Amino acid sequence: MAILKTEAVVLKTFDFRETSLIAHFYTRDYGRLDGILKGIRKDRQKFASTLEPFSLNNIIFYQARTSTLHLVSQCELVDNFNAIRNNLKSIAFASYITDLISNIMPPEDKNREAYYLNLWALKQINSGADAEKILSIFLIKFLKTTGFRPRLDGCIACGRDIAGAAYFNVKRGGLVCPACGCANSYSTNVLKGTIASILHIEQSPWEDALRLGLSARIREELNTILHNFMEFHLQIKLKSEKLLTVLSQG
Repeated sequence: MAILKTEAVVLKTFDFRETSLIAHFYTRDYGRLDGILKGIRKDRQKFASTLEPFSLNNIIFYQARTSTLHLVSQCELVDNFNAIRNNLKSIAFASYITDLISNIMPPEDKNREAYYLNLWALKQINSGADAEKILSIFLIKFLKTTGFRPRLDGCIACGRDIAGAAYFNVKRGGLVCPACGCANSYSTNVLKGTIASILHIEQSPWEDALRLGLSARIREELNTILHNFMEFHLQIKLKSEKLLTVLSQG
């Protein structure tokens, strides 16, 4: 049984029996990982972390050979991201990100780019930056990193370049020209600025993307396009999205 060490973000935790805890981690070196921490609820001092959701930890675990549940022997807190928990809106956006990681990323499949995207987003939300904007940047970069990005380089139906008005077709997963999209129930018109914003965010470092100005209309279109695209093509409806919807209407 190999003994392994890695950096990990806590996605969620569950009580197990009377004294133990099962934690779902997203790790730097081993992807999404499930671990059991025996006796932690009976003796909190046994581990140097309380494993709060979103927190960053260094963990040491025994790699199970016949199970996907690994025994975590040590867990040391690096950053608890306490500021996230002081605000319901921050909790909602951070929960959506960790919920997405839990549902999309395959178990024990290392993807360091996705790991650092997750960590960057949590750090930015914790710093008090614009959580809605951070989520849009995260989703655009996450979809590109995982190979699920929408197609934006011309009409996905006829292949022509799109110079003027454009529509986003959620079923086809990309842009369509007016001739192919205006009469289609899956198509909605989209601003050039929205398309340009997606392309800029895809190609830019995190800091440059965060400095990009986004109007209220572009923010609305980004939110609609990204969430509809994921729901249609990834076949997911995240529970945490309900809270985001309620907060946006409040």
